[in-house]
Amino acid sequence: MSQNNLDAIDRQILTILQRDARLPNTELADEIGLTPAPTLRRVRRLEEEGIIQRYVALLDHKKVGRGLLVLVRVTLDKQTRQGFNDFATQMQARPEVLECYLCLGDIDYLLKVSMPDLDAYQHFLVNTLAAIPGVRNTASTILVKQEKYTTSLPLE
Repeated sequence: MSQNNLDAIDRQILTILQRDARLPNTELADEIGLTPAPTLRRVRRLEEEGIIQRYVALLDHKKVGRGLLVLVRVTLDKQTRQGFNDFATQMQARPEVLECYLCLGDIDYLLKVSMPDLDAYQHFLVNTLAAIPGVRNTASTILVKQEKYTTSLPLE
């Protein structure tokens, strides 16, 4: 189902659940103006169709000892299918890599990495990232202050 197939009620449900995924179905139904049974059917359909992929708890990275966030731009030696697959597989296995994007343009990958401190990041950079065969270059940007953070997609 594409966004074009989402009706206004589906978009309302998704907007509300992005704000609070733990909202009880009865309260969700009240907010959208339906009874609980059809509301639950819609939510289940959105889950089955993969529009709602999962429910998570969002943590404060500083309060759990992961106060350093770094964006890392990675360039590979060769842009081959095997090289991309190998790099992506290694990044998927690394818990400190929160996000990994294959890019078009002057870099091959953009990573978002969560670390306890600068020493831990240096260790990751030297002993993990730079040690991966095929990694030609990395460039790091340390994130200092979060001005905006949201996981909610606009559904207008």
